[in-house]
Amino acid sequence: MKNKIENAAATDLKDGFILTERFIDKAQIYTCLFCHTGFDADDIYTFKKLLVNGKKAVKMHIHEEHGEVFNNLLALDKNQTGLTDTQKEFLLNYYNGMNYDKDVSDKEIAEKMNISPSTVRFQRYSFREKAKQAKIILALAELLEEMEEKHKFWKSAKPPVDENEKMLETLFESFSPLVLRTWDFKKKREEKRLLIMKTVIQQFEKGKRYTNKEVDDILQQIYHDYVTIRRSLVDYGFMDRTGDCREYWVK
Repeated sequence: MKNKIENAAATDLKDGFILTERFIDKAQIYTCLFCHTGFDADDIYTFKKLLVNGKKAVKMHIHEEHGEVFNNLLALDKNQTGLTDTQKEFLLNYYNGMNYDKDVSDKEIAEKMNISPSTVRFQRYSFREKAKQAKIILALAELLEEMEEKHKFWKSAKPPVDENEKMLETLFESFSPLVLRTWDFKKKREEKRLLIMKTVIQQFEKGKRYTNKEVDDILQQIYHDYVTIRRSLVDYGFMDRTGDCREYWVK
């Protein structure tokens, strides 16, 4: 019962019941918050010779079995209501007095509780302040829940597939060390070769000059036809070289 009450919306708490969906057959069920008795929304029930639907039935049930919703909510534990015993007693006297069409005075409540009328006025003021604060807390809680849901969604959402990254996995046998599978392709030849060059060039430092032998030593570890790869790095505009081909550098 505690979980149902704590998870119920404010409007449901005022009614004393919640409308839920039964898992087995998806039927709509009105459930009493105080004893968990359920009433099918589509069924007809008999109460004191009256035929009523599920919603009316749960209201009549609460009235007959539990009495005032106000009193039942007030009877909840302090950790659920946040109210002291004195505050509860004041609210109970104040509500019951109003409930019987009696203009209950602060003096009458004070005499009944054996406190001063000024204490009664303070209790009323204190409760109204709590009500104002509760609205803000409720709004903050709902905003936090919405943000948590967004966070869970983005955290669980799969990142978009990077087509280039997917293609790279088919082009190279490994990335550490970098080893190319092949240079010859039947489909998407230029796209694949360009992607290979973008990956290979990362093996060289920008601003550093390499001798022809140094370039070949690096490329030999990547692909057996290192001459083709070296020439392609220049042709594709990733590297430049001196006229005598003795030095290379990243463009």
